[in-house]
Amino acid sequence: MTNTIEIQAIFGIASTVIMSYLYFFIQDKIKSSYKPGNDHRGKMIFLWRKVSGLLILGLIPAATALLFFQVTPVQAGLTSVGSIKIWIWVVLASMFFITLNIFNSKSAALRESYPELRLTKWGVGSIALAASGWLLYLAGYEYLFRGLLLFSCYHYLGYWPAIVINLALYSALHLPKGMKEAVAAIPFGLLLCYLTLESQSILPAILIHLVQAVSCEIFCIIRNPEMHFSFKINKS
Repeated sequence: MTNTIEIQAIFGIASTVIMSYLYFFIQDKIKSSYKPGNDHRGKMIFLWRKVSGLLILGLIPAATALLFFQVTPVQAGLTSVGSIKIWIWVVLASMFFITLNIFNSKSAALRESYPELRLTKWGVGSIALAASGWLLYLAGYEYLFRGLLLFSCYHYLGYWPAIVINLALYSALHLPKGMKEAVAAIPFGLLLCYLTLESQSILPAILIHLVQAVSCEIFCIIRNPEMHFSFKINKS
C-alpha cells in the first residue's frame, strides 16, 4: 500500500510538471499563428487554447491515473460539496476577488494580457465564449493541481508538505507571466488548497478560480478604451 501511495504522489508531481510544460509549449505555437484583425480566427484560437488545456492538463492525466494507478475522479476530488461552511467560503472569496479585480484592472500592464480574447466589440455571445473557455480550461487545470497533485501528495506526505509542493509548482508555473503573478499565486493557491482539502472536492477551487478569471476579464474590458460592450437586440 505504501508503495502505491508513494508512486501516486510521484506521478502527481511528474504529471503536473510534464503536462504543464507541454501545455505552455503548445500554447506558444498556437499563439504564434494568430494575426490581429481577424475576430473569427481569434475566437477559434482562443477556444482551441482552452480546449487543449482541458485535454492536456485534465483528461490525459486523469485517464493515465485511472488506467495505471487506479486513481478515480472521485479520489481526485471530483465530488459534490455538502458543507454550508465551504459554500460560505466560496461566496466570500468570490466577492473578494471581484472587488480586487475592480482595482487591479486599472493596471495598463494587466490589460495588455487580459482579456485573452482581443476583441474590440463584446456582446453576449463573445462573453459567453470567453467564460465557457475559461471553465473548460480551469476544470482541467484544477483537476491536475488541486486534484491529482494535491491529493496524492496529501495521502503520502501529509497536509502541509502537500500544500508546500502544490504552491511551489503553482507559483513557478506563473513565472512566465512575471514575478508579480508568481507571488500572487501563493496566497491564492493556499486558499484553494485549504478549501480543497477541507471539502475533499475540487469544485470550490474551480468556481473561485472561474469567478476570479472571468471578473478580471470583464473589468479589463470595461477599462480598456479600445474595447466596448454592445448588447444590441435585432428588431424584426
